[in-house]
Amino acid sequence: MKIIMEPKVIAGAYIRPFLSSLQLQRLGAIALSSAIFVIDTASSIHIAIAVLYVAVILISVNIVSKKGVIRVSFCCIGLTLIAFLGGHGLNFHDGSFARFLVSLSAIGITSFLALKNKAVSDELQEQVRLLAQTHDAIIVRDMDHIITKWSPGAEKLYGWSRSQAVGQDFRTLLCPQLMTSWDQMMTCLLETGHWEGEVVERCRDGACVTVISRCSLSRGDDNVPKAILATHNDISDRKRAIEALQRSEAFLTGAQWLSQTGSIGLIIPSGEMYWSEEARRIFEFSADEQPMLTSVMNRTHPDDVDLVKMSIKDAFQKQPHIKTEYRLLMDDGRVKYVQMLAQLILDGEDDCEYVGALMDVTDAKMSEEALHRSEAQLAHVSRVATLGELAASIAHEVNQPLSAVTTNGTAGLRWLNREVPDLAEVRGAIERMVSETNRASEVIRRIRAMARKTAPQNVPLNIIEVIDESLALVDRELKRNKVVLDLSYDSDAAKVDGDRVQLQQVIINLLMNGMQAMTNAKTKKRTLCLSLQYSEIDEVLVDIKDSGPGITSDQMPNLFEAFFTTKSEGMGMGLSICRSIIEAHGGRIWATSEKGLGATFHLALPLSKKEHV
Repeated sequence: MKIIMEPKVIAGAYIRPFLSSLQLQRLGAIALSSAIFVIDTASSIHIAIAVLYVAVILISVNIVSKKGVIRVSFCCIGLTLIAFLGGHGLNFHDGSFARFLVSLSAIGITSFLALKNKAVSDELQEQVRLLAQTHDAIIVRDMDHIITKWSPGAEKLYGWSRSQAVGQDFRTLLCPQLMTSWDQMMTCLLETGHWEGEVVERCRDGACVTVISRCSLSRGDDNVPKAILATHNDISDRKRAIEALQRSEAFLTGAQWLSQTGSIGLIIPSGEMYWSEEARRIFEFSADEQPMLTSVMNRTHPDDVDLVKMSIKDAFQKQPHIKTEYRLLMDDGRVKYVQMLAQLILDGEDDCEYVGALMDVTDAKMSEEALHRSEAQLAHVSRVATLGELAASIAHEVNQPLSAVTTNGTAGLRWLNREVPDLAEVRGAIERMVSETNRASEVIRRIRAMARKTAPQNVPLNIIEVIDESLALVDRELKRNKVVLDLSYDSDAAKVDGDRVQLQQVIINLLMNGMQAMTNAKTKKRTLCLSLQYSEIDEVLVDIKDSGPGITSDQMPNLFEAFFTTKSEGMGMGLSICRSIIEAHGGRIWATSEKGLGATFHLALPLSKKEHV
């Protein structure tokens, strides 16, 4: 049964059944001071009864403020004076006046000492209050490691209340795990009076926290250790953050090493630089060397110094993005290729910083150059193979002018052998011989150009001239296979930048493919349409269309892949080489087809840059 006691109501006010300790002390002080006043006033005892006011002052120290103690002291003095004047008047010559002075002296001295003690006590209480508000856990334990003090910070950190923790063995309650041994910690504490270290401890819920423990040894008057005061600062979050940062840095360092990519920072306008370990490794700077812009310039290949200077100039002009690729020349003569990307980060009006990535692209560059050499060699082999296919046409093209030379030479001899040589006819024969010789020489020149193994040359070309020279080499094949050629040019000149022989190779390959597709399919009406026009995006478009069976949809995705062929005797490299050549010229190549309506190969080449200068 639960009994609820209601407070009694008297004159509209509530009187609680119990008074607090503070209220009881105040009432006691008032009652004591009243009793002393009454006794001092009414009693005829010849003693300094007012001295008892000292007790009232001592009691007030614990229940009122500093100003309150002063007021209590003046009240006691006033009551003493009133009692003296009421009992003795202005008689200052008997013993009562001496007792009055003794009482005032006692009250004054006690008030002075009480106020001094009050000040110290209040300061100590303020320190205790501030200490209780700290987030650190404050734990005091005796030399047997029994907990004697347990702060609110310890309650919050570990989860045990003060009543639950006090009296417990520190080692059993928190299960501390030190980075060193327990004996070493205690030895250091006893020898120096202090110890600090990292400790892993267990909380009430079973979780573990990492703290920085700072221990101080307290000794008694006989210098015998009596207690250990420890403050524990929770660093679990900081520890996890540091570990996460270390893992992140380790991953970043590993990733930079694997990708051969370093990070750099450049502060403008001071020129101060920051380098990651991988960036240092790429430039091969020593660990104690602080790289600066001058260090970068010293490592730069002499032929690329102007390029780097231009990038530095862009940085001081605060360009938002900087991208450059240049070479480094090492002390032992090795050459490295590096690529740098940098992003501007503003920091105030004057200062800014570039954060960038530095990549070692030497292997990629070497591989790219090796690939280009391989492609050039493969293209050369393909051209030679194409010339083999055109052997009959080439022989015919050479034999025709040679036959004409023979005929004209025989005729010229006959004109000379007459009784009256006809010099005009002889001159005409010789001129025709020279013309046919030049014709044969031009055929041989084209063949030698196709067969020659030289490095690609990027020069301005008239694509129409390239097409005409290609057609001259396959003209015999067109006639032999009874193929009608339909040419359509939008202009008399179309300038592109490229290598004449390589572009001829592409066009000849596409023309030969079209002829073979129509011949193998036994198409009766064999027509090759070659057209040239300009696009809206400053490109030259060349279309080569045949009237063969076309390309099936399942063949189209793999058409330009290496070793893919629809011919039983083909190697599958022709179109792959064509794509490599066109893409190296900054162009595009693709095919379209409708079943039964033939196939069209499209070439798109950018107009010559020199045309727009």
